[in-house]
Amino acid sequence: MTAEELGQMIWNVKELLRNVYDNKDVEDVILPFTLLRRLDCVLVGSESRVAANMKQLEELGQTSQEDIDNMMPMLMDAAGYKFYNTSGLSLSKLITVPADLTNNFKTYLEGFSPNIREILKNFTGKGENASLSDIFLNLARKNLLLQVTKAFVLNIDLSPDKVDNHMMGTVFEIVIRYAKESVGIGAGQFYTPRDIVRLMTEITLLGQEDKIYQDGKIISVYDPCCGTGGILTLTKDTIEETAKERRVDVTVNLFGQELNDKTYALCKSDIIMKGDEAKGIAVGDTLLIDEFRDQKFNFMLANPPYGVDRKREYDSVSAEAEDKSSRFAPGLPDKSDGQLLFTLHMLHKMDPKGSRVGILSNGSPLFNGGAGSGWSNIRKHMLDNDLLDAIIALPGGLFYGTGIATYLWIFDNKKPESHKNKVLLINAAKDEYVQPMRKNLGMKNILVSDYGRNEICRIYHAFETCDNAKLMDKDDFFYTYITVERPLRLIYKDVKTKYAALDEKKRSEALANIVALDDIDTERTDAEFFAYLESKKIKTTAKLIKDCRTFFGEVSETAPEVHVIPLDDSSDLVADTNLRDYESIPFKTDIQEYFQNEVLRFAPDAWMDREKDKIGCEFPISKLFYEYQPLRSVEDILADIRALEEDEEQSIQSLIND
Repeated sequence: MTAEELGQMIWNVKELLRNVYDNKDVEDVILPFTLLRRLDCVLVGSESRVAANMKQLEELGQTSQEDIDNMMPMLMDAAGYKFYNTSGLSLSKLITVPADLTNNFKTYLEGFSPNIREILKNFTGKGENASLSDIFLNLARKNLLLQVTKAFVLNIDLSPDKVDNHMMGTVFEIVIRYAKESVGIGAGQFYTPRDIVRLMTEITLLGQEDKIYQDGKIISVYDPCCGTGGILTLTKDTIEETAKERRVDVTVNLFGQELNDKTYALCKSDIIMKGDEAKGIAVGDTLLIDEFRDQKFNFMLANPPYGVDRKREYDSVSAEAEDKSSRFAPGLPDKSDGQLLFTLHMLHKMDPKGSRVGILSNGSPLFNGGAGSGWSNIRKHMLDNDLLDAIIALPGGLFYGTGIATYLWIFDNKKPESHKNKVLLINAAKDEYVQPMRKNLGMKNILVSDYGRNEICRIYHAFETCDNAKLMDKDDFFYTYITVERPLRLIYKDVKTKYAALDEKKRSEALANIVALDDIDTERTDAEFFAYLESKKIKTTAKLIKDCRTFFGEVSETAPEVHVIPLDDSSDLVADTNLRDYESIPFKTDIQEYFQNEVLRFAPDAWMDREKDKIGCEFPISKLFYEYQPLRSVEDILADIRALEEDEEQSIQSLIND
C-alpha cells in the first residue's frame, strides 16, 4: 500500500464523524488517533519488559506518577524506544471491553511517557489548559469512541515492518493536507514537499563534507518554523546515510520551533518515533520568543510562511530591533510579510566557527522596498557581511498551496576564497529540471527530478557563470538612489484675485499690505516681483517670501529660475517639487557620467541633491535571466483562425447531416 493510499484510508475514518463533527473539528480526532495507532503498533512486544520494570517500582513503593516519570530513562530502555506505556493496555485490548472503554482509555493515555502525554495534549490545541481527556471524552459522549477506535485497530496497520519511519512521515503529511484542504486552508503552511526538501538539504550540505563526516562529530540542525518536522528529519537522514556510507560516527541533534500546537505535536511525535527524544523541539512564536535564545547552529533550513501578516508580533519585534545587537537590528520589512524576519533570525544564530543556512521564499524579499527601506537594508546587511552565497530560482507548481515561483537562498559565514564577495544566481525555473506528477497534490503538479536536483547541485558546486547561472560581484546588487531637482519658475499676476480666494486663516497683515499696492496685479517674474516690493519699502521676511510664492506665484516653464534669496542670483535655486525625480544608479556606474548622459541631455537645468542619496540593494533575478520570446507572426495567427473556422464549419455540417 502506498503512502497516499494509506493516508486516504486514515482520512476516510471521517465518515464516522459526518453530521456529528464540523469539518474544522475532524482533525482533532483523526490526527491524535493516527499517532496513537502508530505508537500502539510500534510498542507491540514491549509490554512485558515495561511491566517487569513497573513491578520492580511497585516493590520499591514507587507507584506515584512522579515516581514513574522519574524513571523515564529506565522505562525507555525497557521499551526500546524514546517513549513507553505503563498501563499494560493497547488499542486492541481496549475494544475487547466496550463497557469499560471510556475509563480504560483514560488509563491507557495516562500510561504514556511524559513526552507523549505532552504531545497528545498539544493535539487538542488548548495550550496550558489541555487535558488528556480532551482526546476521547467528546467521542465517548457522542457514542463514537468505540467505532473510531475499532476503525483504526481493524483497518489501519501502521506496524514498523509495514510502514517505515520515512513512509509514516509522508502519511502524516498527507493526512494533514486532507484535513487542511477540507476547510479551505493551504497545507503548504504546515509542510514542505519532499522533493524540495531534498534539493534544499543537498545544496545546504554541499561542500561541507570534510566538516561533517568526522568520527565523533556532533552536528546541530535547526528550523525556526519547523511545521511537521519534514525538513529536520530529512536533513538528519541525509547526514546519517552519508556517514554510514563513509563509516564514520556522526551525531545529529535536531532543534525546531513551531507556532501551531497540533503541528508541533505531529513534529515531535514523528521525531520521537524515529528514535530521538525530541528535546530540541519547542512550541511557540519564534518571532516573539526565541526558545533557543543563546544557541548557535551548524545548519539551519526553513520554509517560512509567505506573505503572512505579522501585526501581532510587530510591536515586540520593533522594540527588539532598537537594540543594535539584536537579531532584527539590520532592518524591518513591512508588517504584511515576515519572511525576512525569519531570515534575520537565522542569520543571527550562525555560529562564528561556521554555519550554513538554506531558506525558501517567494519573490517579495528579492526586491520589495526601495532604497533606505527595511527590506533593502536587510538585503544590504546580507551583502555587507558577505553572508549570501547563492539564490536559486525555482519553477512554479512545486508547492501544495501556491503556484507562484519560489526561491532558495543559501547563506554561509565561512565562504571559501572563491566565493567571497560573490553571489551565484541560478535559474532552475526550467522544464528540464522537473517532471510531471502522476496525480496533482493540491496545486503541486511537478517534482524536481533526480536529474534536475543533481544538475542544480552541480551548477552550484561549480560556482561559475554558465547557461543557467550568473556569478555576480556583490556590488552588482547595490545602487545609489539620487534625487534630481529642477528649478522653480514663477510669474506673478492677478494677485488681488488670488488673495480674495485665500482661506481666512492663511491671510495676514503683511500679505494684505502687498495686495493693497496699486500696481500689484501687473505680471512680473519672481525677481521683478520682489524688486517691486523692495521699491515700495515692503520688508520681506523668509515667511513672507514663502507665502508670496505659495499663494501668488504661478508656475511658468518660460519664466526665469527662482532663487532662495529673491534678488541674489548667487543664492541657491529653489527646487520645483512637482518636477522632482529620482534615479537608481548601479554602484559600478559613475554617477556624474550617468547624470550627464541620462539626465542633463533631457533636462539641462537639472541638478542632483546629493545630501539625499540613499544606498539601495535588490536581487533582480528575473530581469537577469529574462529571455525574449518573439511574438507569433500575423500569418501564423491567421492560419490558426482559419483552421478553427474550418473545423467549426465541418462540425456544423456534420450535425446537419445527422
